[in-house]
Amino acid sequence: MGELLLVLLPSIILVALLWGLATAFKPRDTGLSDAEKYQRDLALRSARHNAEQVQAASAARARFEATTRPSQNEQQHAQQQEYHPAQPQLRPRG
Repeated sequence: MGELLLVLLPSIILVALLWGLATAFKPRDTGLSDAEKYQRDLALRSARHNAEQVQAASAARARFEATTRPSQNEQQHAQQQEYHPAQPQLRPRG
């Protein structure tokens, strides 16, 4: 029994020491925590929602301006008619 203790006890101590060193020098987990993942997801969804809101507001403004303002071509045509009265059409000689 004494010889068994002389062999097993140092072996157990050596295994425990190797396990402790391996655990101590093992690289730490540098991943994100659940809270950080949630915060990133929340920020991403918020940014996406804000972009959709800006796009919807821009589209609504464009529709509103299209219905309340004449197009630039119509404005130019009206200004030309205003400043240059219609000239008589010239007939080709033939």
